[in-house]
Amino acid sequence: MPLVNTVQSMTAVTRRQHATLAVLVSAAIFGTTGTMLVNAPAAADPYSVGALRLLVGGATLAVVAARTHSAGTGVPRAAALIVGAVGVAVFQLCYFLAVDRTGVAIGTVATIGSGPMMGGVLAAFVERRAPTRQWLVGTALGVAGIALIGLVGQADVEVASVNAAGIGLAFLAGLGWAVFATVGKRQIDDGRDSTTSMAAMFTGGAILLAPLLVWHDPSWVTSGGGAMIALYLGVVTVGVAYTLYGYALRHLATPSVLTLTLLEPITAAVLGAVVVHEHLGPAGWAGIALVLAGLAVVATITP
Repeated sequence: MPLVNTVQSMTAVTRRQHATLAVLVSAAIFGTTGTMLVNAPAAADPYSVGALRLLVGGATLAVVAARTHSAGTGVPRAAALIVGAVGVAVFQLCYFLAVDRTGVAIGTVATIGSGPMMGGVLAAFVERRAPTRQWLVGTALGVAGIALIGLVGQADVEVASVNAAGIGLAFLAGLGWAVFATVGKRQIDDGRDSTTSMAAMFTGGAILLAPLLVWHDPSWVTSGGGAMIALYLGVVTVGVAYTLYGYALRHLATPSVLTLTLLEPITAAVLGAVVVHEHLGPAGWAGIALVLAGLAVVATITP
């Protein structure tokens, strides 16, 4: 029996390590979104981009779920699907609107920084279990680092440019993110396939945002590389990234997954400096170090 227990313990550790790697890779993919948006045609607006991203992404997840479907059965319950779909739609739309009003740096700071905290509160409410001290320390380090990256690390960000409505939208985006992650985790724990759960919620979110395409012209897709950008945003930053994200939710606690996603702004900041030639000051690099320290703390948490 001791040998069996040891093997099972090693298997669980390996799964947690793989899940940690999966969410970090997904976060790195999320971080490429801003760079792609910078290169989108001028006519691309947050409404049409968000709706198209979910339509393509939801379809991609559905295809992946149909082809793999290797763990769990069934689709999310109707009530959970509706709540999760609303969370996805709120996250998608409010995040793009926040970035449009406040800029990539501040919009990302407010969204990514608020998501883990809201996820911790939701998880404590749903699971009736308070967050661990280790998670609180890791999350505090990560959020502090994100603040340095976005608010002081970029030399071209001015306090006067902060838009109160944009910050509010970013917090709503963080709440939507925490909601659909919590719903997804609950469905996976109930035995449902992780990719099927993600596909159902993102397809539902796409249906909710689809009417926006009636009032916001998506014809930018046909010009200036728009089609490639729409496909990348949907297939890669949703289809691929949330397949990995769902796998991570299968083996890690929701608050840990949300906190590990704090790697996203690091990717965005580095790409901004290298690809778009945005300046990242010393405080920004110090912020990256803080985020990495926070990720290291959270990555060692055991369920």
